[in-house]
Amino acid sequence: MGRAGEAVPERLAVNGVELAWGEWGEASAGVVGVPLVLCHGYTGSAFDFSLRIPELAAGRRVLALDLRGHGHSTRTGDVASYTVEQLAADLVGFIEAGGGGPVDLLGHSMGGLVALTAVLARPELVRSLVLMDTSAWSFLPTDEGLRKMVHDYMTAFDPSRGVPTTLSMGGPEDALIEASTPADWRAARDAVFAGMDPYAIKALGMALMADGVGSVRDQLGSITCPVTVLVGSRDHPLVDQAPELAAGVADGVVSVIQGAYHSPQLTHGTEWVAAVEGHLARVEAGARARG
Repeated sequence: MGRAGEAVPERLAVNGVELAWGEWGEASAGVVGVPLVLCHGYTGSAFDFSLRIPELAAGRRVLALDLRGHGHSTRTGDVASYTVEQLAADLVGFIEAGGGGPVDLLGHSMGGLVALTAVLARPELVRSLVLMDTSAWSFLPTDEGLRKMVHDYMTAFDPSRGVPTTLSMGGPEDALIEASTPADWRAARDAVFAGMDPYAIKALGMALMADGVGSVRDQLGSITCPVTVLVGSRDHPLVDQAPELAAGVADGVVSVIQGAYHSPQLTHGTEWVAAVEGHLARVEAGARARG
């Protein structure tokens, strides 16, 4: 990923599709360590992290993938192939192909639910989790009018007509992103979005708007690895769920980035990197204490 983020991805065959991915850090120099895997959210891509990957990769290997239907990965053109469970199975396959883990795993938004589902299926593959602006049970807005508007839009959305120009609702975070990111980066991000599978937009959008669908709330207690729930202070309802999400796992803490909304890696990059580094330092300290 270059300065404007023009990706030249690697490709990996997993579960009948090809996942685009990239690797940064010191693997080529023979450095051995636990890699950090970044898993993006709904309609996003690995490119969502590109502005901050150089900082994270200064001291470790960092891997980022495009989920099926997103970014440069395979577009199936079939709504039935897009479920959270399938994305989690793809993530498991990706980690296995990269050496079988364990990895430190960060999941953003929908990617957080994908990461949780993957960890529940294969806990041995993941050393620790960062659950970033995500939920284990519901992404629905609390405002009934907004909830209805989003539901009606997704219900009416026809994937045969292609990818919409934008899915943004024009919230206050848009201005922060514009002020915090280069124009060429935003243009490249929009180009990546335009290339995604509209059938993924439809299927996963409907799933995320169905209350309780894919919920793993009652399984959180079986997650024993260290977990940091990282969330923007203005990202409602996810910041409101964060204490319960962290309390639900065996070793969970909450880290709130003040003034941020849903994508703090874009608007509060320095604070976001510090929070991720803080999580990894906590994990490493725990590993050393256990000998």
